[in-house]
Amino acid sequence: MHLYEHREGIRRSERPDAEMVAEMAEAEWQRGRSFEQIMLLGGDDVVEAAHDLSAVVRAIDWQATGQTSGTLEEWRELHRGAFRAINDFHEAARTDLGVLGSVTGEKHPERALLLPASRREGNQSSG
Repeated sequence: MHLYEHREGIRRSERPDAEMVAEMAEAEWQRGRSFEQIMLLGGDDVVEAAHDLSAVVRAIDWQATGQTSGTLEEWRELHRGAFRAINDFHEAARTDLGVLGSVTGEKHPERALLLPASRREGNQSSG
């Protein structure tokens, strides 16, 4: 997120782009390790949910690094999609593990993308 905001002029960072890209590469490596564990231990639905989550996270990374382009609203929609994919993954994992209950539905409505007050659409404050 920091790299995207810096590159798009939304919020400047004192950190060099190369440092932020290196952090993203480390996060990708960690996700890859986690994904391999899921492939070994998860059922079919869990693996598919992990594939879906991986795809949306990669789309976020690609836009953050400039490999793909898109508007701020498209960026935010990618994040909303990531939240949905995380919830779908959690649902599949909980079912696979035999955990009762649900992380979605009536007791757990979908949450909106959280933005600091100064970056919310339509907010005219300079704070």
